[in-house]
Amino acid sequence: MTESISRRPGRPLGGQLVVDREHVLDAAERVIRREGANASLEAVAVEAGVTKPIVYDRVGGRADLADALAERLADRIVLATRTAIAGETLSQTGLTRFIEANLLTVADHRELFLYVTGGSTEQTALGRLSLAGMSTQPLAKTLAVWRSGIQQDPGVAEAWAFGIVGMLQMVSQWWITQEGLSAAEVAGQISELLWNGLPGRS
Repeated sequence: MTESISRRPGRPLGGQLVVDREHVLDAAERVIRREGANASLEAVAVEAGVTKPIVYDRVGGRADLADALAERLADRIVLATRTAIAGETLSQTGLTRFIEANLLTVADHRELFLYVTGGSTEQTALGRLSLAGMSTQPLAKTLAVWRSGIQQDPGVAEAWAFGIVGMLQMVSQWWITQEGLSAAEVAGQISELLWNGLPGRS
């Protein structure tokens, strides 16, 4: 009769757990979803089934982990917002859909968003910049095409995209703490500001 060997999932017969960067990041997402934005590297290590030095070796410290997770979150935001404005020139309706898609993605990954944009002052600034930088691509492209189509300088597209996405990060941080305001309502309010300006159209 063959003796069964009890071992943890993913642990080979030699007893050495083989992990890669994605394994640690997956574990970090589970911990953050469960414990919130204050999840520790120690908790991530336990979830991944490794020691804390392994977490440092595969990913780095908290700022590095936040940056890596910001990339994951940005990929999800880009997918959602690209779908929202796919194949159309810029319009207020499209801008509203873009903003709503951004807000809904943040809401779906609330704790991850707070982890990425939280921490020390330096980490907060870097996390927000990293997330914004990776989230602006579809909007910048749409803005450039739209500006060219109306014979206006498309060179402003990147700065405008950063401005809009940066604002949306702050709006998202505010909105996820509120009750009674839907993503559609907030998206409509912000698109009204962006599209018509502070005084509104005459």
